[in-house]
Amino acid sequence: MIKNYLKLGIRNLVKNKLSSAINILGLGLAVGCCLVVFQFFDFSMHFDNFNHNLDHLFVIERVSEKEGNQQLWGNSPSPMGPMLKADFPQIKNSTRINQTGVIIKQGDNVFRENLEFVDDAFYQMFDYPVKWGKKQDFTDQDGIVLTEELSQKLFGKENPVGRNLSVRFNKNGQETIVNFTIKGVFEKQPDEASWDFHALVPYSKMTSLGMDRPGDWSQSSMITFLEANDEASLLSIQNRSRKYLQLYNAANVDDKIVAFHYQPLKTMNFHSYKVTNERFNSTHIAAYIMLVIIGISTLLLVYFNYMNIAIASAATRLKEIGVRKVMGSTRRQIIVQFLLENFILCSIAVGVGLVLAKYIFLPWFMQIAPIDLTKNLFNNYRTWVALVALVIISSLSGASYPSLYISAFKPINIMKGNSKMGSKNRFRKSLLGFQFFLTFLTISIAIAFVRETKQIKARPWGYDPAGNVVVTLDKTASFDAFKDELKNSSTVKSVTGSAQSLGQFTRQLVVKTEGKDETVQSISALPGFATQMGISITKGRDLSPQLQSDQTDAVLVNQAFLKQMHWNTGIGKNIDYQGHRYQIVGETNDFHFQDFETPVGPVLVMGCKPADLGYVYVKTSSGLFSTAHTSVEKVWKKVNPNLPFEYHYQDAVFDNYFSGFVQVSQVTGAASIIMVVICITGIFGLALLILGKKMKEISVRKVLGAGIGSIIYLINREFLYAIGFAILFGLPLSWWLTGVLFGIIAPESGVSVVPLVLSFISLIAMTVISVSWHIFKAHTSNPTKYLKDE
Repeated sequence: MIKNYLKLGIRNLVKNKLSSAINILGLGLAVGCCLVVFQFFDFSMHFDNFNHNLDHLFVIERVSEKEGNQQLWGNSPSPMGPMLKADFPQIKNSTRINQTGVIIKQGDNVFRENLEFVDDAFYQMFDYPVKWGKKQDFTDQDGIVLTEELSQKLFGKENPVGRNLSVRFNKNGQETIVNFTIKGVFEKQPDEASWDFHALVPYSKMTSLGMDRPGDWSQSSMITFLEANDEASLLSIQNRSRKYLQLYNAANVDDKIVAFHYQPLKTMNFHSYKVTNERFNSTHIAAYIMLVIIGISTLLLVYFNYMNIAIASAATRLKEIGVRKVMGSTRRQIIVQFLLENFILCSIAVGVGLVLAKYIFLPWFMQIAPIDLTKNLFNNYRTWVALVALVIISSLSGASYPSLYISAFKPINIMKGNSKMGSKNRFRKSLLGFQFFLTFLTISIAIAFVRETKQIKARPWGYDPAGNVVVTLDKTASFDAFKDELKNSSTVKSVTGSAQSLGQFTRQLVVKTEGKDETVQSISALPGFATQMGISITKGRDLSPQLQSDQTDAVLVNQAFLKQMHWNTGIGKNIDYQGHRYQIVGETNDFHFQDFETPVGPVLVMGCKPADLGYVYVKTSSGLFSTAHTSVEKVWKKVNPNLPFEYHYQDAVFDNYFSGFVQVSQVTGAASIIMVVICITGIFGLALLILGKKMKEISVRKVLGAGIGSIIYLINREFLYAIGFAILFGLPLSWWLTGVLFGIIAPESGVSVVPLVLSFISLIAMTVISVSWHIFKAHTSNPTKYLKDE
């Protein structure tokens, strides 16, 4: 019996080649999309799962509060982890992670790398796979453990265990060289690791180098991990942590907090986007929401499309069902036949989707999110469970309604022509309307993001970044010597510097003015910094290189600061910070010292000395921008032959922010293209079936003198209702959803009506393209071909 069902199912698929191909293509595209979303979520749900005690690992975070709004901070007081372990038996282990920049010289090569200090318990708490060395040796006071990437960079593919490595530390401008013995090498870090490191040395080494102050609650660790029995035990600790809160606030008068928070490591990748100074790999929750919406929308679009064609196809098989019933087929047999036919079609479609995901969709997605999601595609049992579920759901969605409905008809009514499948087609029209609605929504959001990406890139920064090569200045390097040598170059127009990198990070201060405490951001820079960077002085003057006092006692404020203080002008007023008084000598325009996602807030540009600099800005002649760093590098190598040259172009400082927006545009754009393809093929297939049913009516109309306009209306009538439904519900929802997404990703962006208009035009164009061939065929066909049997 099953063999006969299979034969009949395959024959029907072959007989209806076009509609079968449309359904397989549509389902395959949807399955491919959903597999990308599924793999990404599956990957995200299993971060750090290579650690045997992942369920027992937690991260300490600080909670501050201002004007009723709470803010999480990723760094925590250094003494807290060891003190918690000593005070509470629920805490089995703790380890601190602190990072510092070092210089490693290997042969003739000089590298600037990051090195991490870790407590000895790190190797008990984490299970990073070891390539060379023994874990029991990793805690040696003079030992260092490398990652495989750093080991290959320094020594190639050879085993470096036992070799010595010279590392140059910098503390307050003083250089210290330490010789370490390489004790081990970790394997390439797992993709599932939520944070990464480069080289590990014992935390005790940080103390012996004078870089740690034991018991000092004003000193922070980059990350503090705790190993506890469970989350409940940490809740009990949190209720008794007032002592730690008091110790922290007493040592950090200008940075008081209201609580400590203990975040499970297993959920950190869904949480850390909310945390300031976080060091974990994370994806913004908006990205997850967007991917889910795209996956579900694509699948629903295909299901609606599939059900529409299945219902229309079933209506053409009424006589077949009638004959089979007369010959003795039961209702159960007819239902099973429909289900089996759909099962065969859906199995083929899922296979197509798997191939598309493996060789097209996932490799493309890897260019946006650099994660290899293909390696576990076939050996992950959860993927196969999801695929089987998709086959079953797809089969039932396409076959259930028509099979149950048709199988209930009586043979005599079918043979007399009294049985019709939903003559008013309300269900099918509703499905078609939802198809257009989902397509309209996706296209409008994609157009909105593409359009906004272009506008954001063209948005003024508030200063002129062009032509500035930014060089990282090592504390042991001489700014004056570097500057003097640069001035001898004909391509260099001016040189300045700052302690913080403009556009990448600032220093948060709590300052006092007019008796009130104000939280502001600050940039410490040399006099003349604002002028070189093109920051407009709206009132007063820039910090002057001719006035020595401007390096220590003068400050510039932006318009956002004046607004916060409710001042018309700040010239001549004073700002106190840590017992030192600064005088406001100039006011600047509001410039983007952070990314475009963050509205411009109050910022101070404070004078500083050359010894405080971390970055040198070299303004070069126009036209040499793309190669300007090469001439600057030559000067650097001449002045600092033993230091690595690190640089970036200032106008590339927001590339990460732009790339995030571009990624969203790429994902939504690709989704809209896929949905357009699915929609067009679905409309084409449905129009083909509608045309087959209406050819006699069209032929009669043509004989009676109807023109092409009548034919166009007759074929398009069903689609016009669907477009109207899509516009009615799609316009407000698209406007609202785009506004929500912009509010999360780019608060300064505004929603425009242009994407909605273009989406409406796209729907009309899709419909015209999909049915134009059918209209042409109906118009040029010979009426006698369809009327001769009457």
